[in-house]
Amino acid sequence: MVYAKIPLMRSKHLLFLFIAISGLTACKNGDHRFVVIGNITGLPAQTIILEQLNAANDQITIIDSERSKPDGHFELSGIAPEAGLYRLHFLNNKYILLSVDKGNIGINGDWKSLENYTVTGSPESQDLKRFLLSIRQHLSDYNNMCLVLDTLQARGNDSMFMKAKSDFQDMRQNFTQYVERYADTSRYQPNAIFAARMLNGVTEMNYLEAFYQSMNRRFPGTRMTKDYTEFHVKSTLRMRQQAARKNLANEGEMAPELSLPDLNGKPINLSSLRGKYVLIDFWASWCGPCRGENPVVVAAYQRFKDRNFTILGVSLDNNKEAWEKAIQDDGLTWTQVSDLKSWKSVAAAAYSVQSIPANFLVDPNGRIVAHNLRGKDLEERLQEVLK
Repeated sequence: MVYAKIPLMRSKHLLFLFIAISGLTACKNGDHRFVVIGNITGLPAQTIILEQLNAANDQITIIDSERSKPDGHFELSGIAPEAGLYRLHFLNNKYILLSVDKGNIGINGDWKSLENYTVTGSPESQDLKRFLLSIRQHLSDYNNMCLVLDTLQARGNDSMFMKAKSDFQDMRQNFTQYVERYADTSRYQPNAIFAARMLNGVTEMNYLEAFYQSMNRRFPGTRMTKDYTEFHVKSTLRMRQQAARKNLANEGEMAPELSLPDLNGKPINLSSLRGKYVLIDFWASWCGPCRGENPVVVAAYQRFKDRNFTILGVSLDNNKEAWEKAIQDDGLTWTQVSDLKSWKSVAAAAYSVQSIPANFLVDPNGRIVAHNLRGKDLEERLQEVLK
């Protein structure tokens, strides 16, 4: 089981979590020109690129580039009419992330440990560096906990595993809250938006709406506020349109009623199973991945069938003989139903199933508590709810 995923964070922005941070320099005559003066010990000869990152829409613009000197010295410059997010791009995809507004910025460090650079002359970049170092520590703790979970699971220590898993979930929540607090309290707009963009747009939708509403008050009249407003409105609209198109049976909602015939033609209603945990398992005899997952489902059924748990198999077959043979061959001993209409099944429409295997775990009150549980995730979730 891989725990080192961070569903609370936007994965395409996690690159920034591992960026080493560095500097810019010199405003001259109030013209918003800045210069990055760097001295990196042991720096291999290379062309260093100064890039501007649009924190609102992911656009990257090359501002300047220069070949480094033999002693690791380089100077890069640009124009910053307002505060912005920049980065120094080195060989081997090494980066130093910068928050630039005004003032001289100096960067000093060692190529072997670029993440330990020092920055002077830019309180914005210093603040961002502290934030990234803290994030890096959070991730280190997070990964260590993943190793603990994997070890406990391998040893079959269920009680210790469930306690560690609870601690792990608390750690994830604390991590998200830390990022939100930084985004809410940073005096520097590039830093605040950078942090907010790390969050998951779906699970943190309410927070991000409040964050968006605060932009005009905290940072009125800036280009970044305008860009972020456009980004937020478009992304929110896109998510709502996607949800409307899919019309998903979401966790926390009541499971749509099903009434389909079993192998003998007898109508079976989902509501007749009320009072138990029910796994609604969408599959088909012709679906290779479904057949490959069936042994996992069989094992889960054998383990939990006497603990107020059952399965309702919903087949998207259109051939009864093939459906019945697959049930026998795979040892699917729980209730099986199908209207034999393949993808035109009323059940697939009711649950917006667009690919299989797919499943929904319904609690004794008929409410969906999980969906698309695969492999070890299925037994772990059942172990959790069927204590």
